[in-house]
Amino acid sequence: MKYSEDLKKAILDENFTETHEILTRIIEEDEPLNYFSDIFSLMENNPNLDYGMPGPVVHFMEKYYKKGYEKELLLSIKRKPIIHTIWMLNRILNDSNLENREIYMHEMENVLTREDVDPKLRKETERFIHFQNNKTS
Repeated sequence: MKYSEDLKKAILDENFTETHEILTRIIEEDEPLNYFSDIFSLMENNPNLDYGMPGPVVHFMEKYYKKGYEKELLLSIKRKPIIHTIWMLNRILNDSNLENREIYMHEMENVLTREDVDPKLRKETERFIHFQNNKTS
């Protein structure tokens, strides 16, 4: 993972342009899925950073939707949910063709059972659950 330190610095600096450029090099020259665990760990430890909406990191990871991204996202949420990863999970739940939807909803609902969840994250999670339970197909 030859771009790990550069990527970490760009993300921590909230430099979207540099982050995008490094992620592009990773896609072209490295093994992108190998970076997911480190990216999620960085996010878990820095929940208040501006990652964008959705931002280069999410765009990068979503390129691997149905190719390993979801598994890494769920692992991150199980370790330490943050608003941005719950929002990413909500984006997956918006897929009208999502298989095993109940697994993803269950993980979102599990966030509410945790004692280490702050009120803001709890409220946002409740909002997403309400949205997902009340949307029309």
